[in-house]
Amino acid sequence: MSRHPVIIAFLVIITASACNRPATGPLKGVLIVSDSALDDDTVLDVIENTQLYLTTVDVESVFDFSTCSFDEFDSDLKTRRTILFVADSEEKLPDELQEDSQSIYYGSDIWAEGQSVFGIVVPGFENFSILSSRLEDAYNGHLRNWIYTSFVATQMSSPARIDSLTGYCGFSIDVPKSWRTSDWNPDGGFIQFQRKVSDDCQLLMSIRWIDDGRNLSSEDAVIWREEVARRFFYDASEDSVDRDRVQIETMNLNGLDGYFLLGMWRNPEYLNAGAFTCYILFDAGRRYILDLEIFHANGEKEPYIREGWIIMDTFLPWLQT
Repeated sequence: MSRHPVIIAFLVIITASACNRPATGPLKGVLIVSDSALDDDTVLDVIENTQLYLTTVDVESVFDFSTCSFDEFDSDLKTRRTILFVADSEEKLPDELQEDSQSIYYGSDIWAEGQSVFGIVVPGFENFSILSSRLEDAYNGHLRNWIYTSFVATQMSSPARIDSLTGYCGFSIDVPKSWRTSDWNPDGGFIQFQRKVSDDCQLLMSIRWIDDGRNLSSEDAVIWREEVARRFFYDASEDSVDRDRVQIETMNLNGLDGYFLLGMWRNPEYLNAGAFTCYILFDAGRRYILDLEIFHANGEKEPYIREGWIIMDTFLPWLQT
């Protein structure tokens, strides 16, 4: 009997397994694979025009860019989570990429599972803001997957916690198992979860709600955030929001109108400060504040702010559960 069919089948299995291995590399990383016909300044222009920034305590970049040439693009580089090809003609881009109406080429899971691959042709490409948004969507997807499925080897979503929140608090929010419950007072309208990232990095996710039927102005929203921190947070009686650094925007989450806040808190009593972000939402006589506060002196805040957004985006009020 010929062994060739067995060998061929074995090779097919190996090839399929290689293509299906998980994407690797930094969650916020973007590998730029550039055509050798392009000079360094052209690649730097792409980076400059595509980079996004987030400001809390300091200005932080959203993406971590790295570069390689087409010739260097091999081995583990092919498994990076987010890849951006930059070429001077469409013919040089991978065949697996398809062009959309914004002159952005895209393909998913080409060399690894969970991978996002983009391509642009320069010079002449002008839709950098759209490209930035697409790269940010990819980053959010990688981070969401890490938060809820890849943080450890087991599922991190917590159905039991969601059921408990729905039953006792009248809303649901998918706070992963990696966050411990540090304060549970549904009767008093406050709960808090914490995640210790390291000895010098701590995250606090707090939810406060009041059934008073009051809609707040943007100024009152900032004041309420201060009041919640001073009343419920540990050693925070002197906390305040830095008015010069706070960003306030209107928002809608799952049908609820409200405010989005991003900024910096200060505590003169302990001479410390940090970043925070929160959603303030109004629903049928009830107002909510969903707040993430970060303690990470001299360290980055952007990935943790984004983690807070992803978790808070799962919030559903009782009318919709």
